[in-house]
Amino acid sequence: MMTARPCEPGLRTYVDERHALIALAVRIVDSHAVAEELVQESWLRWSKHDYSADDAAPVFKSIVRNLALDWRRARHREFSSLPDLAALRGEVPCSERAVIAKDELRRVVEALHRLPPRTLRAFRLRFVDGLTYAQIGKRIDLSLSRARTLVENAMVEISIALT
Repeated sequence: MMTARPCEPGLRTYVDERHALIALAVRIVDSHAVAEELVQESWLRWSKHDYSADDAAPVFKSIVRNLALDWRRARHREFSSLPDLAALRGEVPCSERAVIAKDELRRVVEALHRLPPRTLRAFRLRFVDGLTYAQIGKRIDLSLSRARTLVENAMVEISIALT
């Protein structure tokens, strides 16, 4: 059993609130693995400062929320700058690449048509409408993990179609 040392007054709060902090981060970043990392980072940031143990819960929540929002903003900046990079390099797909891309698109569409209706709906809600797995679950009456599984199944079918 882990015991808090005097120099770590917020450790008990961190351990007690860990699952709630992960849930908070998952709602923002939509990734359990990233959320875990952000919550671990919150401990590192906490331990670098002299916060009061009485304020531990709200401070941890604030740190995790800020880290998650920063992570999401950084991902948005990365993805939004990608098309600009291609334009700066003057990349224009050659006719051969256009033919290949058209064939790949045809295979993806065929794979989507083969999906069960619920799986296709979950896929559309995720990648067309941009909903989170939790929002998809609420929309079509599924658990978060089932919504994630349906979307992953669709991605597997697309991947198979492209091989």
